[in-house]
Amino acid sequence: MKRVELLTKKLHLDLPYFIRNSAFAFVQQIIGVSCGLAVSYIFGHFVSVQAFGEYSLVLSILGLLNFLGLSEIDTPLTQSVSRGYDGALITSARIKFGLSLIGIPILLGFAVFYYLHQQPSIAMILIFTTLLLPLLNTFTSYPAFLVAKRKFLSLSLLGILSSLFFVSTITVASWFTKSSLGITIAYLIAITLPAIVGYLFCIKFVAKNFRIDPHLFQYGKFLTLLSVLPWVSGNIGSILLGTFIGPEALAVYAVASRFLTAVQKNFIVFYKPVTAKLAGQSSVAHLEVLRQHAIKLLLIGVLLTLGLWITLPWLIRFFFTDKYMNAIIYGRFLSLTLIVLPFNWVVSDMMMYQKKTHALIIRSTIPQIIKIALYLIVVPIYKINGLVAIALLDRFTEPIIPLLSLAKTRVKFKRP
Repeated sequence: MKRVELLTKKLHLDLPYFIRNSAFAFVQQIIGVSCGLAVSYIFGHFVSVQAFGEYSLVLSILGLLNFLGLSEIDTPLTQSVSRGYDGALITSARIKFGLSLIGIPILLGFAVFYYLHQQPSIAMILIFTTLLLPLLNTFTSYPAFLVAKRKFLSLSLLGILSSLFFVSTITVASWFTKSSLGITIAYLIAITLPAIVGYLFCIKFVAKNFRIDPHLFQYGKFLTLLSVLPWVSGNIGSILLGTFIGPEALAVYAVASRFLTAVQKNFIVFYKPVTAKLAGQSSVAHLEVLRQHAIKLLLIGVLLTLGLWITLPWLIRFFFTDKYMNAIIYGRFLSLTLIVLPFNWVVSDMMMYQKKTHALIIRSTIPQIIKIALYLIVVPIYKINGLVAIALLDRFTEPIIPLLSLAKTRVKFKRP
């Protein structure tokens, strides 16, 4: 105990808080990683490159429309619940359901496009996807509620059950159907049902005389509108690759980025206690956090990069077999984006919690428009190489606007 107190003073970290809450997350991470690796093994050994590419293309299209489910409301929801507005959980679900209905005609439009583009299998998958679309994002805010309530054990247990259900559902679909349609439907079910269970579990923690935050929808809508271009820019590259180059090319890129995504998803489990702390801190406290921990955040990113760079060849060979060997070089270059990942998350959350409106607008428009233009120009010419290059450029320039915004806060507090 004395050693923990000594390290707490030396590192300027609330180590008891992080150890207590990250212990739950560690167990969830182990199980989540195991389930993720199992799914990767199934895709690599029992699903064809064509089917995996079609599955990845449909997921990219769904990602393009993710903002319709008010995807960015989770951050203000965490802040609202932290301040006693428990009704934010119920409000967010109602709003998400209504907005998700807008996505149905859009998905049907995509289905018509792919049918006319001589890709009937993609069109068929999109038609089936519309049936579950309204429920896909409606109940997904429950983790933000549990983070605000500091119920990290419950969050971890629900995450573990979700991971086990996901791998079981994908395994059954891959074994019996081996088709992109069957795998996609299994994915939708595996995402939707655990979210509903998690939401119903959280309802019992909502105060009986709960209050509604009058600013939740306004700020959540603002953040979601700002996320439209980022969601488009984050998925249009994969859509262009899969549509005009072919599902097989998208499958290679999906494998190259799969373990990077796995690292990010597992690292965010440990990051949740951090964002819960940031949500309740002042602007001055945020600046102090940056002063004390910026270098540590970058060092964590370097360690993540080294780990993935070294292990990636073995991971791809074992889980996806030799048919995806050309994904190794792309995956290694993509792993470099992990260097700035923890730092980017912290400064981005600080900017949102401080409600830096103008900075949020700039970050969500100008860089994204440039990124979309680059995709339209670069992907048809350089294919996967172009996607990787744009991903690196995007990640390493991402913290510029948040840092400039936080620098203004520093100047403001220094004025006499």
